[in-house]
Amino acid sequence: MAIFRLYHGTRKTITRFRESVLQRVVGIGALFSSGYGDVGSSIYFALGVTTIYAGGAMFLAIFIAGFFFIATVLSYAELSSAIPEAGGSSLFSQRAFGDGWAFFAGWALLLDYVITLALSAFSVGPYLGYFFPVLKDNVQANVTFTGALILCLILLNVFGLKESSWFSLMLAGFDILTQLSLMFLGIFFLFNVPKIMHQFSLGTNPTWPHFLYGISVAMVAYIGIEAISQMSSEARDPAKSVPRAMFLTMGTTVFLYSGISLVALSAMDPKLLSTVWVNDPIAGIAHFIPHVHHFLGPWIAVLGATILTVAANAGLIGVSRLAYSMSHNFLIHPIFRHTTRRWKTPVYSIVFFGALSATVVAFFPYLEVLADLYNYGAMLSFMMTHLALIKLRNKEPELPRPFRVPFSVRIRNFEIPLPAIFGLVGTGGVFIMVLLFHKYGRVFGTIWMIVGIVYYYYFRRSTRMPLMGRVEIRELVENDFEKPVPHRNILVATSPHAPSPILHDIAKIAKSDKARVTVVTVLEIPLSLPLNAPLPEEEAIAQNTLELCQAIGVEGDILLDTLLIRSRSIGDSLVQVYTRHKADTLVFNDTNSSVSKSIDAAIVRSGVPVTVWKIQSIMGRSGKKPGDQSILSSGHEVLKTSTDTPSLHED
Repeated sequence: MAIFRLYHGTRKTITRFRESVLQRVVGIGALFSSGYGDVGSSIYFALGVTTIYAGGAMFLAIFIAGFFFIATVLSYAELSSAIPEAGGSSLFSQRAFGDGWAFFAGWALLLDYVITLALSAFSVGPYLGYFFPVLKDNVQANVTFTGALILCLILLNVFGLKESSWFSLMLAGFDILTQLSLMFLGIFFLFNVPKIMHQFSLGTNPTWPHFLYGISVAMVAYIGIEAISQMSSEARDPAKSVPRAMFLTMGTTVFLYSGISLVALSAMDPKLLSTVWVNDPIAGIAHFIPHVHHFLGPWIAVLGATILTVAANAGLIGVSRLAYSMSHNFLIHPIFRHTTRRWKTPVYSIVFFGALSATVVAFFPYLEVLADLYNYGAMLSFMMTHLALIKLRNKEPELPRPFRVPFSVRIRNFEIPLPAIFGLVGTGGVFIMVLLFHKYGRVFGTIWMIVGIVYYYYFRRSTRMPLMGRVEIRELVENDFEKPVPHRNILVATSPHAPSPILHDIAKIAKSDKARVTVVTVLEIPLSLPLNAPLPEEEAIAQNTLELCQAIGVEGDILLDTLLIRSRSIGDSLVQVYTRHKADTLVFNDTNSSVSKSIDAAIVRSGVPVTVWKIQSIMGRSGKKPGDQSILSSGHEVLKTSTDTPSLHED
C-alpha cells in the first residue's frame, strides 16, 4: 500500500528557472592535471597497503588491476564525450536507467569521495614526518593533524578558493618528473630481478586468497578517473579533450605505477614496506637509494605532502560538486544545492561531507580500513558506468559519440562493447572480493548504502516523486518575466494592542533586500477629546507593542524604527508618514472595517505611488482560521499584494 500511495499522484515534471552554466574554459592540460592529481596521488599510499596482502607479488597485483582500470577508462571516455555534463556515473545511470539507479551510483560515489578526502589527508602527515617525526610515529597526533587539515580545506572551499589550472598542471608535471627520476635512479642503483622473483611464490607466499585480496586493494591506486568526468561540463571541445585527457592520465599512471612498484620491491623487503613504510612508501624508496637519498628525502616529503593535499582538496571539491548535482536533479535534499550569497559555494555540501570525512578518520585511523571503504564505493560506481554504457548503446543508438569503445559484437541486434563487459566482470569481481574479504568495507559500506536507500525512499515519498522513474525537468529563462524591484523602505502599520502578525516575514524580506523598516501605530483620538488629551494607559499599551516589534526585528537581525502617532484619521496619518519617509511599501491589516476602508480611500486620494500589502483573515465554516491557507509563516493570514500607482497630483 505504501508503494501504491507513493506512486499515486506522483510528480511527472518539475519546472524551474534556468541557472547559469559553467563556462567551457578548461583545456586538456587542466583536465589531465585534475585527473592525475586524483589518480597519481594514490601511489603515495597504495604501494604499502597493497603489499600488506599481496606481499612480494604486489607489482603483479597492481599490473592486473591496471587492465581493469584501462577498461573502465574506455567506458568513461565514451560516455563523458557523449554526455559532457558534470555528474559522472550518477549522470550516466540516470540517463540509462532512471533516477533510482542514478541515486544508487551517486550515493556510492559520495562514499568514494568522502574516503578520497580521508585517505589523502591522512597520508599527508607521514610524509611530513620527515620533518616532524611525531606525525609518523604517533597515530593520534596524525589524526589530530588530519582533522585540522580537513578543517582548513573546508574553510578554503567555503570562502571560494579557486584552483589555478596552470599551478595544478605545474604540480602534476613536477610530480611526474620526480617519480620518473625516482624510477630511473631506482632501476640504476637498486633494480634486482632475482631479488624480486625470490620474494614471492604464488599460492604459498602470498596465498591465492591473499593475492586476490591484494588485487582488490590495488584498485585503490587507479581510482580517480571520475575527476575528469566531473569536469567535462567545463571542458573546451569535450568531444576531443575529455577522452585525450583520460587516455593521457591512463598511460602515465599505468607506466609509473608499474615501474615504481618494481623499484619498491628492489629497494626493501615486503615486510619492511608493509610495516615501517606502509604510510609513506615513496619516501621509503627515496630513503634506500644510495648517494642521493639525502637530497631526495626532503623533496619527496614536501612533494608527497603537497600533492596529497591537492588530492584531498580535489576530493572535497568532488563531493561538494556531486552533492550539488544530485540535489539539483532532486536525488537528495535541495539544501545541498544552496550556495552562499557572497562566495557562491555549496556551503552545506562542503561542511557536511568534510565533517563526515574527518569523523571517518577519527574512528578508523588505519589506511587498510579506509582502503576497504574506498574500494566499496568506487567499484559500485565503476560497475554502474559499464552497465550504463551497454544500456545506452542500445537505448540511444543515435546519440553522437565522438569516441566509441572498440571491439563490439551484436547478438540479435543487441550491441555489446567487449571492453565494457571485461571491465564489468573485473570491477564486479573486485567488489565481490570486497564483500568476501574486506570486513570493514563489507559492513560499513553496506550500512552506508542501506542508510542511503532508506533516506532516498522517504525523500522521494515526501516530495511525491517516483522512486525509479526519471522526473522531467523543464527550465524557464528568468528574463521571460519582470523581476521584482528590491524594497528600500517598508512602512508597517500595526495595531496599538499587538504587533503585525507578519512582522517576522517582513524582517526576512527587509534583511534580504537590505531595506529600512518603520513600524507605526496610530492612536485615533475621537472628536470628543482634544488631540493632546492625556491617555497614559493607551500610550503605555501602544509603547509596549512597539517594543515587542523592536524585539522581533532584532530576532530577525534587523533594527526597526518605531513611531507612535496621535491623529484624528489613521488613513491620513499613514499617508503623511509614508510620504515623509519616502516609503515604497505599506503593510497593514485589512479587516474589511471602516478603518481599513478609510486607509484605502486615503491612499487613493494621496496620488502617491506605493506598493500596498494587505493582510486578510480567511475564516472557515467553523469560524476558525485554517492554518494551511497561510502564504507566509507567521499566523494564519493570507497576504494579498497590489500595486497602486495613481497619477501624482498636488492638493
